[in-house]
This record gives sequence, C-alpha cells and structure tokens, in this order.
Amino acid sequence: MTPAQKSMHQWLSVATPAQKRQLAKWAKTSVTHLGHLGAGRRGATADLAQRLSVASQRFKDPKLLIDQRALCSACEHCPLLNDPLTQ
Repeated sequence: MTPAQKSMHQWLSVATPAQKRQLAKWAKTSVTHLGHLGAGRRGATADLAQRLSVASQRFKDPKLLIDQRALCSACEHCPLLNDPLTQ
C-alpha cells in the first residue's frame, strides 16, 4: 500500500458518508474518485491533493485533516510546502 493510498484509505475509514460527500463537494471531485484514491486505482495530482487538503481543514477536526504531501509525490518534495532547513 502506497503512502497516498494508505492516507486516503485511513481518512475514508474514519469519515462518515456525509463527510465524504462534503469533502468531495468542497474539493470539486466525487466520492467515487475518493474511493479510487483510497484503493490505489488512481493517483492524486498536485492540484487535487491541494484541493483535498484545503477542503479537509474546513472540518475543524484533527482526525479528518488530509496532508497533501502524503497524497502526491510532487507535493512531498515541493520546496513551497517543506521547510528547506528541516531537510
């Protein structure tokens, strides 16, 4: 299981159906696409990873936060998201 797949799978197992629908709406995607990410059938682009991360922050619940660096390998290495002094 890839880190992105594991991260999304974990989020999907914690979220309620209403929260899944709300995240999909806020991130301009579908619940089906979220399921594909969690199953590893699709990968997240940097744009989608950012939209999911920003949308998840609207829940105000730490267990529902999505880290875009965990969903996208480009985001994982992006200097805009990572402090170069800690690497």
